[in-house]
Amino acid sequence: GPFNSNTGIHHVGLKATPLENLTVGALYFDFNTLRTRDTLNLDARELDFYVEWAVNEHLIISPLVGLYQPKKDETNGGNQVGGNGTNVYSQLTVAVPF
Repeated sequence: GPFNSNTGIHHVGLKATPLENLTVGALYFDFNTLRTRDTLNLDARELDFYVEWAVNEHLIISPLVGLYQPKKDETNGGNQVGGNGTNVYSQLTVAVPF
């Protein structure tokens, strides 16, 4: 999502630990452009789902899938090119703490 000084962000997060070494969670973000005069409208919503799996003492694997929905596109004051459809993205973080 957009992160700058002209963005108001509401955030709600939920997580559960069904096993000692496994955490699952969901993050919701509501982004609102504060000042809309002569600037891009970056209003959007985002929903992320993630898992944190502590494989052992020195390996943590955390996949994430995110859905990002801007309210505007480049044709009506927004930033996204090609329409304001939902973006789907994923990431995989591997941590090796010592």
